[in-house]
Amino acid sequence: MRELLPNLLVHASTSQPRLKSSLFAVLRFYCLTALLGPLALAEPWPAALSGNNIGAGIGSFTADFEASGLTYHPDYGYIVVGDEGDIAIVEEGGQVVAYEMLGGDFEGVAVKPGVASFAYIASENLSAILEVSLSELSLTGKKWPLEIPQSGGLGFEGIAFVSADYAPASWGQSCCGGFFIAGTQADSTLRVFDIDTSVGSAILISPFTTIATDYSDVSGLHFSTETGLLYVLNDAANLLTEMTLFGTKIAQYETPAAAAEEGIVLVPDCSRGMSSISLADDGGPTVQRYDDYPITCETVSPNAQLPPAVIWLLIRPVSDNEPP
Repeated sequence: MRELLPNLLVHASTSQPRLKSSLFAVLRFYCLTALLGPLALAEPWPAALSGNNIGAGIGSFTADFEASGLTYHPDYGYIVVGDEGDIAIVEEGGQVVAYEMLGGDFEGVAVKPGVASFAYIASENLSAILEVSLSELSLTGKKWPLEIPQSGGLGFEGIAFVSADYAPASWGQSCCGGFFIAGTQADSTLRVFDIDTSVGSAILISPFTTIATDYSDVSGLHFSTETGLLYVLNDAANLLTEMTLFGTKIAQYETPAAAAEEGIVLVPDCSRGMSSISLADDGGPTVQRYDDYPITCETVSPNAQLPPAVIWLLIRPVSDNEPP
């Protein structure tokens, strides 16, 4: 629907039909969001203000754990990485079921839906994606160096995976089922990569497209298939931005604590229109989970095409005698 709206605007301006009031309201909202979105001030945090630290138990394995990346796997639970190169698997109640020190500089983590036993880590010191076996909690040896800017200690910090079914058509055909999005603290640009994870690479991989964001210091990324939105954390600005994969900002919120928040994941409950949302804080073994974050779940894939009959009902001219 989001891809269709610009085309509807062009049609309305050329053939000048009298659109139904409901469609006009949708189009007006879309235009205002696109034009005024970047100028809007951040809204207050919309979820519960009091969070539950489900990462506290990692401290019993190491007092030096600094939670810097976070994702959720339906078979394993929360996967948390630390910037000393360690990784933990944590159940929803906070029980730590596995921990391992692998070494390195881990700053983010993502999973590919349908890939049961692997996770993909953003390694800042290598500017590369590393593959981890979740069943063994060990590095597989596969890695993919990325062409991504780094300035001093500011580099590869956030990673998300977008299945091909949810990617914009303009991204083209994926080689291997989807795309990785990488964020860096060095600038505000997100970079999109098409990577074959069946085999590692020693060759530097270049992004094939980019997504602009409002602020530099991107510290965490998450893409939700349920909402069809990308969630972007900015550490220095203490902001969370909801945006489409086309770069349109939907909402922007102040994070609940002015902390070093560097990882984000949502676990939606579409039946309630709510989600739990968890933020990793690399000030320690801290993964704060907040309840009642409002969401709107997609009922179809963002790439689904509307039937011609539905499109005609939306854009057809309306008779003066027909009620709006």
